[in-house]
Amino acid sequence: MVNPGKWYDPISERWIVPHEFHSAAPSARTSENHVLEMQKSVEIQRIWRLLVDCCART
Repeated sequence: MVNPGKWYDPISERWIVPHEFHSAAPSARTSENHVLEMQKSVEIQRIWRLLVDCCART
């Protein structure tokens, strides 16, 4: 999984540091819901970075 690092939020005027995700392979007991939540979180972070980048260019 890609760690997006930190990014600057111009609205709150502070650096945002995402929660660390474990890079180890998921165990057999990992629930499907947990995987879906992680995917959703990654997608939200990606969209947020694009939004911040877009606003920074204007």
